[in-house]
Amino acid sequence: MEINFSSDNLKELAQLVAPLLTISQPEPDWAKLKDVRDNLFAGKSPAWIRLYVFDAFPEVQIENGHQGAWVKGAHGKGSVTKIYLPYARAWMHKHHNEISWTAKMP
Repeated sequence: MEINFSSDNLKELAQLVAPLLTISQPEPDWAKLKDVRDNLFAGKSPAWIRLYVFDAFPEVQIENGHQGAWVKGAHGKGSVTKIYLPYARAWMHKHHNEISWTAKMP
């Protein structure tokens, strides 16, 4: 069985099908702090994240040499703060209740 479409019909079909198609790309392992603030840190400010997560839990800072650390350049001095997402997500899930989510900036 052969189906013939005119160019107008093909365009209409393409417009109907296009929203159903998604090109999924794998999530990157590394992301900038600004790109994951909303998702990983409930939209808290970078200063809040540095104080109540990075400083409160120094084991997350790669520069401190801890196994499983997941933040590079935690204070952003001279470089962009980067988050290693595979470790960060697991750590945040495990330690969620230890973070003072309602704490205010001093």
